[in-house]
Amino acid sequence: MNSKELILLTEFEKFINASASGKRLTASGKRITNGVIQNYQFTQKLLEEYEQHYSVTLRIVLLNKASLTILQKEKKYWMKFYIQFSSFLYKQKKYFDNYVSGTFKNIKTFFNYLITEKAYPIGQFHKLFRVPQKQFSPIVLTPEQLNYLITDNDFYNRLNPTLKKIRDILIVGCTLGLRISDLMRLKSTHIIKAGTVSYISIHTKKTGTAIKIPIPDYVTTVFDKYKKKNNNFLLPQYAKANINKYLKQLAEEAGWTFTIPKNMCRQGKIIEVLNKQGKCYRFCDHITAHTMRRTAITTLLILGVPELVVRNLSGHAPGSKEFYKYIAIANEYSNTQIMQAQNKLINFSRTEHQNEGIRLL
Repeated sequence: MNSKELILLTEFEKFINASASGKRLTASGKRITNGVIQNYQFTQKLLEEYEQHYSVTLRIVLLNKASLTILQKEKKYWMKFYIQFSSFLYKQKKYFDNYVSGTFKNIKTFFNYLITEKAYPIGQFHKLFRVPQKQFSPIVLTPEQLNYLITDNDFYNRLNPTLKKIRDILIVGCTLGLRISDLMRLKSTHIIKAGTVSYISIHTKKTGTAIKIPIPDYVTTVFDKYKKKNNNFLLPQYAKANINKYLKQLAEEAGWTFTIPKNMCRQGKIIEVLNKQGKCYRFCDHITAHTMRRTAITTLLILGVPELVVRNLSGHAPGSKEFYKYIAIANEYSNTQIMQAQNKLINFSRTEHQNEGIRLL
C-alpha cells in the first residue's frame, strides 16, 4: 500500500469502535446510541460485500499538497464508487431509496469523521453522493378511530386477553406520543403530580430530552390496571416485534381492512409493494409501534395544539421535514372536516327553506 493511502474498511472499523467506546460523540455531546452503531455495522457489512462482488479493495488517499491531476483522479474514483455501489445496492440487494439513502448517509458521516476529527486531508468527494428520495405520508389513526378504541366497550369486551392488553398499549401510545422504547419502560416513578393533574416525567432514551406530559383519566385507568402486576411497569411488557404483530391483529379486529397501497421508491420511481400473497396492503397491515407516536403528534395538531408545543413534546427540531409531514396530515384532515361542514350547511339551508314553506302554509 502507498504510504499516502488508507484502507477504507480498516478506517471504518476504527470509526465504529470510536462510536461504540464513547470517544466519538454526537454534535450535542451525547454518546452514540446502540441503534446507530448497528446501522454503521450494517453499512460496514455492505461495503465488505461490495468489495467481494467487484474484487476491489477500497482505499482513501491523503491529499496533502495534491496536484489538480490527482484531485481530478480522486473525484473520478469516488464517482465510480458511487455509481457502482448504488448499482450494487439497487440491483444486487434490491433495496429501495430509503435504505440506500441511509447507507450513503452513514458513509458520509464516516468521511466527515475522518475530516473533522482525524484531520485527514481526503477532499470533499463524498458530498457528491446523492440518492433520490420520495416522501410518503405516514399512516396514522384518525381521531374517530382513536375514540372508538378508547370508548367502545363492546369492541373491548370481545377481544382476547392479549389483544385487550395491546389495545391498552395502543391508546396510551397514541396519547403520550413516546417512542416505543420509552413507552415500554414507563414505571410508577415516572408519574408526578402537580395539584390535581398527573404527568409523565421522563428523559427519552434516544435523545435524553426531558419530557413532561399530562395524563388524561383514561390513561390513568390503564396504568392503574397494570402497575401492581408488572413489577411497577405501567404497561404490559412485550417485545417490539410482538407488539407490531398484535397491533395488526387488533386493527384487523377493529375492521380497518380497507386497501391502502404500500408504495416505495427505487431510484426515484414509485413502486407498489405487495404482500406475501401478492395482494395490496390493507390499513391494518401498515400499523406498527411507531404508528402510536405518529398518531399522537397528528392528533394534537388536528385538535388545535400549537405547533411549537407539539414539537417540544415530540422532540423534532425547528424546520424538521419529518415534523411537517404531520402538519400536512393535520391540514388534510381539517380540510376534510371543513368540506363536511360546508355540505352540512347546504343541506341545512335547504331544510330551513322547506320548513319555512311549511310554516307559511
